[in-house]
Amino acid sequence: MEPVMICAIFSHPDDESFGVAGSVAFYQARGVRSALICTTRGAAGMCNGLAETPAELAAVRSEEFACAARTMGAAAYELLDFADGAGQNWDCSDLGARLEGLLARWRPPVVITFDKDGVTRHPDHIAVHSVVSGLIAAHGPELGVRRLFYQVVTCPEEASPEGPSLACVPPETVDVSVDIRPFEPVKRAALACHRTQAADTAHLLDQPAGSLRAEHYQLAWSADGWRPCAGAADLLVDLVSWPGERAVHE
Repeated sequence: MEPVMICAIFSHPDDESFGVAGSVAFYQARGVRSALICTTRGAAGMCNGLAETPAELAAVRSEEFACAARTMGAAAYELLDFADGAGQNWDCSDLGARLEGLLARWRPPVVITFDKDGVTRHPDHIAVHSVVSGLIAAHGPELGVRRLFYQVVTCPEEASPEGPSLACVPPETVDVSVDIRPFEPVKRAALACHRTQAADTAHLLDQPAGSLRAEHYQLAWSADGWRPCAGAADLLVDLVSWPGERAVHE
């Protein structure tokens, strides 16, 4: 089996589509395998008339997460069962152990998660940031991790269902911007999988074609002090040798 090179860890079904769908598709087209982890099943979110109980909503959103993962071409994906909306009360030791087990299985050299503000300041996002950052700082090299990136959105707010409440970052603080223009249809399709969250995904899906251009990352940690060059467009530079552009779909 080909190795997983990138693992993105988020909190709720739809975080992955807002954050990294274009990047996962970008790398999948180049033969690079990515994995997704979601720490909750989204039972406390909106239902859009598609579920009547939290248990039903969790089941529906789990299927939506699987739909999005398949759409963007993720090689593997895992849903955990931590309580949606209760990140401040999660057993962080348990979450860390669960994540450590998955990373030990996949050994991805690149891990992606939320920044300290969790993009939307959601307590579940902030809890995931804290646990993942601590885990990589303590055990990254032994898990095969070489780099930790934070997925961010730039100011003005370019990817927020929450509008001005978004914790955006100045463009000059971005370390890597992946050009997802050829994969905008994939990102839109992944977002559309989340039918229960249509009120949020509409913020992007209602924008005109050609408006979803890049996904942005800050380097949080590297095992060897590596830093990307200015204007970097590749999370895996120096980690893989590309076989040309044969698989890129324009």
